[in-house]
Amino acid sequence: MGDNNLQPTLDALAKTLAALQASSEATTKALEANTQAIAALAGVRSSSSSSKEPSGEHHQDRPPKHWRPEFPRYDGKSDPLTFINKCESFFIQQRVMPAERTWMASYNLQDGASLWYVHVQETEGTPTWDRFKELLNLRFGPPLRSAPLFELSSCRRTGTVEDYQDRFQALLPRAGRLDEAQRVQLFTGGLLPPLSL
Repeated sequence: MGDNNLQPTLDALAKTLAALQASSEATTKALEANTQAIAALAGVRSSSSSSKEPSGEHHQDRPPKHWRPEFPRYDGKSDPLTFINKCESFFIQQRVMPAERTWMASYNLQDGASLWYVHVQETEGTPTWDRFKELLNLRFGPPLRSAPLFELSSCRRTGTVEDYQDRFQALLPRAGRLDEAQRVQLFTGGLLPPLSL
């Protein structure tokens, strides 16, 4: 009589056990499928990243995650183009929000550049990053009357080739967009014979 009362419970337990076993097998199969899919995705991602040609943009080849670049400083005594370029690189590498860029750059101004920015804030308020770059170039960049392309084309070697190359490279960023053939022609045109190495 006791066996009859246990039989329905045993049947129910057997059904529950069979359902759990089927569920466990399904979960194991799904886990194996997901593992294979992740491995395949990782393989596709690594092969596609290794086959990419470098695009020439400096932000495509980022430094390692643990490397923290130092924010550049600017004192107003040299062309601001280098400072602006380093700031742009920092902002891209560190994913700085546009609203924070002017503050970060202005915080790292020194000496005369810092005093200049105090005046900008008093007269204009806090400018956007693009306006900040424009104002910085107007104040510390080459004079408005300068003609950077003309200066580049007038650049001549008067000493060593290395000195000429340094001067040419310093003028090149301000001259605007030139293709490689134009840059080569301007450089070789300014070498002037005789060459002294």
